[in-house]
This record gives sequence, C-alpha cells and structure tokens, in this order.
Amino acid sequence: MLQRTRDSARITRRESSFTGRGGSEFVIGELFLILAESWKLILAAILVTTLVALAYVQLAKPIYRAEALLQVERQAQGIGALADLSNFFKEESAIVSEFQIIRSRMVLGEVVKQLGLDIRVEPKGLWGGGPVRVDEFTVPKGLEGKNFSLVASGQGRYKLLGPEGENVLLGTVGELGKAPFADGMIELFVSRLDAEEGDEYRLVKQPLLDSVNQLRRELRIEEMGKDSGILRLSVEGPDPRQITRLVNAIANVYVRQNVERKSAEAEKTLAFLEVQLPILREQMESAEAALNSYRLQRGTVNLPLETQSLLKQAVELEAKISELATKREELLQRFQPKHPRIAALDAQVNALKRQLSKIDERAQSLPGTQQELLRLSRDAQVSTTLYTALLNKAQELKVVKAGTVGNVRIVDAALQPHVPVKPVKGVILLLGFILGALAGVVIAVVRKRLHGGVEDPELVEQLGLPVYATVPNSHRQRELDRKAQAGSGKAVVLAAVAPDDLSVESLRSLRTSLHFAQLDAKNAIIMVTGPSPGAGKSFISANLAVVLARSGKQVLLIDGDLRKGRLHTMFGLERKQGLSEIIAGESNIEEVIHSSGIDNLDLIPTGTLPPNPSELLLHENFALALEQIVPFYDHILIDSPPVLAVSDACIIGSHAGATLLVLKDGQHPLREIEQSVKTLRQAGVNLRGAVFNRMGRLNSRYGYGRYYGYSYSYGK
Repeated sequence: MLQRTRDSARITRRESSFTGRGGSEFVIGELFLILAESWKLILAAILVTTLVALAYVQLAKPIYRAEALLQVERQAQGIGALADLSNFFKEESAIVSEFQIIRSRMVLGEVVKQLGLDIRVEPKGLWGGGPVRVDEFTVPKGLEGKNFSLVASGQGRYKLLGPEGENVLLGTVGELGKAPFADGMIELFVSRLDAEEGDEYRLVKQPLLDSVNQLRRELRIEEMGKDSGILRLSVEGPDPRQITRLVNAIANVYVRQNVERKSAEAEKTLAFLEVQLPILREQMESAEAALNSYRLQRGTVNLPLETQSLLKQAVELEAKISELATKREELLQRFQPKHPRIAALDAQVNALKRQLSKIDERAQSLPGTQQELLRLSRDAQVSTTLYTALLNKAQELKVVKAGTVGNVRIVDAALQPHVPVKPVKGVILLLGFILGALAGVVIAVVRKRLHGGVEDPELVEQLGLPVYATVPNSHRQRELDRKAQAGSGKAVVLAAVAPDDLSVESLRSLRTSLHFAQLDAKNAIIMVTGPSPGAGKSFISANLAVVLARSGKQVLLIDGDLRKGRLHTMFGLERKQGLSEIIAGESNIEEVIHSSGIDNLDLIPTGTLPPNPSELLLHENFALALEQIVPFYDHILIDSPPVLAVSDACIIGSHAGATLLVLKDGQHPLREIEQSVKTLRQAGVNLRGAVFNRMGRLNSRYGYGRYYGYSYSYGK
C-alpha cells in the first residue's frame, strides 16, 4: 500500500512537471507550430463556414429599406406668424418629443387603419393561392387575433369560415359582406381574389395595439446630425412597395397632426369668441338705444369738457377690464383659477377697478342730468369698443387658423428601393471566412491542449526507458503514401527508395544502439510495438529491417499483427502463406518465407487473418517456429499489435530478446506511456528502449489531461 502511494506521488510529480512547462505559458511560437500542424483542420473549418455563408446569401430573402426625411422647425411659420396675436400660440418643439409623437398610437394607429395593417391574410398549404386583397375586416373584440379561413368558391365568390370551421358568411368580391356572429357583427370587404376554386387563405384581425407595437418595432427614427432638426424615418422589409407606402403614410399622418395640433389653440379661442360676440352685440345695441332714448327725452345735451374727460377715462378703464375678463375666461379653459397667470390678471383687474371707483366718486359731484348722460354714454362706448375689439380678434384668429402650416414638413418622400440592404453578401462571406479561421484555430488549440501528448523525450527517459532514436517526420514518405492511395504508385519502403532521407539516417543511429542493446539478449529477435494504433511501428519495422539488411546482416521481418498487419503491401507481396499458416501447421518454414526484393531481407507476412489471434500466438508452434528460424538470421524483427489495444504484444514479446516501444511525437499522454511500460514489464518482456517517431518540429510542451480508450478491429 505504501509503495502504491509512492508510485502515485511520483506520477503526480511527473505530470505536474509536464503540465507546468506548458500549461502556464503558451508562447506565440508554440501557437504558430500548432497552426502549422493543423492547417488542414483550419482550412476545412474555413471552407465549411464560407460555404454556409455562401448558401445563406443565396437563399436568404432580400430585405429592402425605404427612407423619408422630415424637417422640424423651431417655431411655426406661415400667415399666422405675421400677426402679433399668433405669438400667443407659438411653442418650441423638442426633437425628443417629436420622436415620441411619431411613435405614438395617435400617428401609428392612424397609419395602421389607413393601410389595413391589422388585417393579416396569407395562403394556406405549401403552394398557396393567387393574390388576394382585403380592405376591411371587422370582428367582435373577443375574436381579434383568431384565425378565420377565406375559401374561394369560384366566379368571384367566397365563403368565410370561423375559428372552429363553422360557416360565417358567403360573399362576393367587390361587395361588403355582413353577418351576425358571436354577439356581434362581422364585416368583410374583399377587393381582389385571384384564386382557383377551393384555394384557402388564413385571415386574422389583429388587435390595434398589437399592430401598432409591431409597426413601432419596425420603425427607425434618427436625427441627421446634432440639433439639425432633420429626422430620417426608415422601415425595412421584404416588400419594397409595401414599406414605401408605409413610410410615406407615417410621414403624411405626422405632418397633418402637427398642423392640427398647432391650430388647436386658435380654434378653441375662436369658438369662445363666437359665443361671446352675440352677447356683446346685444349689450352694445341696448346701451345705444338707452342713450338715444334719454337724449330724445331731454333734448340734445352736450357734456362739458370736464365730463368728457371723465367719460374718456372711464371708457378706457372699462374696455381694459372687459378685455382682461375675456382673457381670463380663455385661460380658465386650460388652467385652474389659482394658476399664477390667472392670479396676475385678477390683480390687474382689481387695480383698474380701483381707478374706476375714483372716477365714479368724481362723477357724483356733477348735476343729475350730466351724471345720467355720463353713465349712458359710458355704457354705449364701452360696449361698442369691446364688441369691435372682439370682432377684430375673431377675424385675426380665422386668418391664423387658415394660415397655420405647422413646424414640420416633408423634405424627401420615400421612393421605392430597388437594391436590397440585407444580406450584405461581401460582409457575410468575409465574416464566414473569419469565423471559420477563428473556429479552426480554437479547435486546433483546444484539441492540442486537451490531448496532452508527450513531445519531450526527456519525460520518457524519466520513466527509466531510454530513447534510442528520434525519427523526424518524412515529407518524402507522405508523398509516397499519397501516390499509393491515389493509385498512381505502389507502396514502397522509404529506406529502399530514399536512403539519404533524414528519417532513414536516424534509423542508422538506431542500428548502432541495437548492437549494444542485444549484447546480453537471449536471442536476435526484436519486437517492435507501440502504446496505441497510429504510432508508426510498421514504418519503423520495415525501414529498420532495410537499413540492417543493407549493412550486410541477414534480416527476417515478421508481420506479427494478425489483426491489421500490412507489411506485405509495403514490399508488393500477398498476405497468404504466412505466420498464421505456420502456427496452424498448414505450411512449413520454407513456404512462408518470401523474398522482399531487397538483398539480405526476407519477409513472413501475416497469412490468412484468423478469428482468434491471441489464442493462435499462444500455440506452441509459434515458439517452435521462432526457434527454427533464429539460427539462420542475424536479426529477426517482429511487428506486433499495440500494447494497450490487445494482449498480442505481451505474448510475442515473451519470445523476443529485446523490445522497442515506438512513440509518435505528441500523440501519447504520459500516463499512456507509463501504462504501456508497466504492462510489458509485468508480462516479462525485455523492454530495452523507445523510438520517438515523426518529430516534425520543435518540441512543444503541453499538459497531460485526457483519458484514452482503444479499439483494434480486424482488417480486410
């Protein structure tokens, strides 16, 4: 138990050292190495995202944008601006408040009603029907938002079905149809129905608020420059004709309500004056009649200069008091009696009344005839002056109302667009390319970080396993593999066609190391294996055999992978008559040893792939065959299956004098390698060293961290 704990601690320290050199620091150089290694993955990601972007821009429905420009002036212009009286009705129009007015239900609700945007009609079924236009569709409140069905009956007739499929009404195109339904009345006017008999359409009367909110979401309003007063209205949609009508309708309704809003105060004041004028006219006529009657009774009486002066002052004060009273009545229509403006008018009226009282006191000292004549003359002149002033004011208000044009005007009406604004093909394709590149880079980096394969031979030597050689990645071998897969060339061994390749040169150094490794070996058999599939053990076995043979040694290469062995293809031979036939007793040694075509090198292929490779290798005929072969060769190389995939390697390794573990650069996590070493040594295999294969770049250091499982199936 104590020993197991120490081993676990040792593994943890190794993994900590391994991840510490790569997990905490991720330099730019390492990133470039990963990108160079994963260029195919990145290119594939770019290709996929670019194709997706291309498909999107080709299939996506084009979206158009209609725009209109409005100018909001600081104050109203027009004929009303020429009259002093219109100054009372001027007001500043803030841009922010204009935004909210345009988006209000007052404006957008009117647009919805004008264009019938609260009526949704669309064909049912995959192919749908012909064009249809519904100008009016009225339903009870409880049926708003419900799905009705409009079915063409042929010859310009139709029938309307309710939400439950019940018959509602039969109608004719171009005529208003009415029918009682659900405690209310349904009215429908279809102005166009180009459909075959039986074509069906879904018809919905949306609530006004829902239609306004939807239009509000589609409408965009922005000011063109700070404090410019120029507003741009825009709507986007797939139908260029519809959005053009929509934008122009919004602009026209907004301008019209602006004019109506500006003339509203003048209209209210004019209505008040039209009520007061008949009353003042009657008072004026009564006062004049009383004055004339008194003069006829008393004869023509002229007022002295002093009395005329009092009359003039009294008339002026009475006129001012009446004018202020009229203005107070106007303000009471908008403000409470305690409003400061009304209170100020009351103060002025009280001051004028005090002055008028003083004049009345002076008039008390006059003779009785002059006092009565003064009173009647004052009433007549005051009534005449007030009536004339209000009559002039009413005429001015009529001019102001007629001349009001508002402070908003349409600068540019919306024109039907012909070029879509979405999708922007160039931008989307570029974005697809960039996203593909980023996705490829992220996947490559994450895959590398999660994989945690060992790339530093020193870490393997810390396990007590010497690294005999590091074989660089061969570009020539990749070319040979591509030609073989394409059918333009046959599979060949690299050492036979390119003896000067760097990979072959590194195997020559391995040949020297093997000479010393076999000094104390029990025989000349060397097993070549790996932790998991894809390490390159067959490549090492075949090329090492060629290198040994060309050094003058008699070499036998045995394909011990009775599941997926393929050494025979590398030498242009057939699989039959091989190792499985020897063990089964179907052939003798001479019949299964084939010439490889290279001097001093023979080959025993797998033979027929058996259904039970492990049981076959445990047969005594396998050991007897090796004993018969050993005296005739200087080196016998056996290519075996991976260690962690199946148990074949442990069986074969028990007969070998030395075993080499092939490790692919960056593929095997540290724990995988350690488990392979432990498995071989527990089986009594003489594991002498490791070969680092396909070292194609500077050693990068990444952290350990992924669990590995293996599957090793039979080949064809």
